[in-house]
Amino acid sequence: MGSLAVIGLLLATCVGCVDHASPDAMELLAKGRNAFEQSDDQATIARTSDFLAQNAKTAEADVAYYLRGLAYYRMGNLPAAREDLKRSAARARQKDLHLKVLKALGDLAFDTGDMDWAETLYSEALDEMDLQATPTEDVRYRLGCVLQRKGKWWDADSQFQRLQHDFPDSRAARLAGQRIRCRAWAFQFAAFDRKDLAESAAARLAKVSLTTTIRPTVIEGTLTFLVQAGWYETYAAATADASQIRNTDPNAPLVPTR
Repeated sequence: MGSLAVIGLLLATCVGCVDHASPDAMELLAKGRNAFEQSDDQATIARTSDFLAQNAKTAEADVAYYLRGLAYYRMGNLPAAREDLKRSAARARQKDLHLKVLKALGDLAFDTGDMDWAETLYSEALDEMDLQATPTEDVRYRLGCVLQRKGKWWDADSQFQRLQHDFPDSRAARLAGQRIRCRAWAFQFAAFDRKDLAESAAARLAKVSLTTTIRPTVIEGTLTFLVQAGWYETYAAATADASQIRNTDPNAPLVPTR
C-alpha cells in the first residue's frame, strides 16, 4: 500500500483548506502516524480515533482516516477499512495522498472479490499518476490481474506489456512475465526445477484420483515445471469446481495458465 513518507508533509501543509487542527491535535495525529509505522495497529486506531473525535472536519482529517483505514485493513477489518478509506478519498486534497488512497481501495476491492470496483479504482489512479514513476508499475500489474479475473485476457496483456516496457527491471515486470499470454485458470500444486520431481509429484496426486498436467515455463530465467490440475476458461468456473482440489490440498492457489 505504499510508503508513508509523504504523510509528514501532508500533516504540515494542506493547500486551500480553511480549518486546521490545533498543535495539540496535530501531536496526537503524529503519534498515530508513528504507531502505524511501527505496525502497532491498535495504537494507530486509538490515536487517530481520538483525533477524529474532535477534528473530523479539519483539513488533516483526510490523513487520519487514511491511517486508520490502513490499520483496519492490516487487522482484517475490511468493512471499517473501506469506510475510512472512502472518507479519506473524498477529502484528500493532496495528489500523493489521493493516489495512495485509490490504490489502497483498489487492493481492498480486489481482496473482497469486487473486480468491477477494483478496475475502476486502479484505472482512475493510473489516469492521475506520473506513468513513469513509482508506484505506477504496481498499480498497472494489479490492474492486469483484475482484468484476468474478469476474463479480459487481451486487455490484461496490454497492461503487462506496458509494464514490461516502462519498468523492465522491476519485480512487477517479472511477475507480469509469468502472467502474460495466459488464457485460462488452473490449480497449482507445486513447482520444480527438475522434470522428474514434477513427475513424481504428479504420480502421487494420481493415487488420490487427481489428474494433473506438468507445464514447463520460464520463471525469472529458470526453466520451471509446474504441477497443475484443471483447465478453466473463467475464474468463476474454477472456483465452482474446487471441492476435489481443496480436499486434496486446501492451499493450492488458483493461477492463470497458458
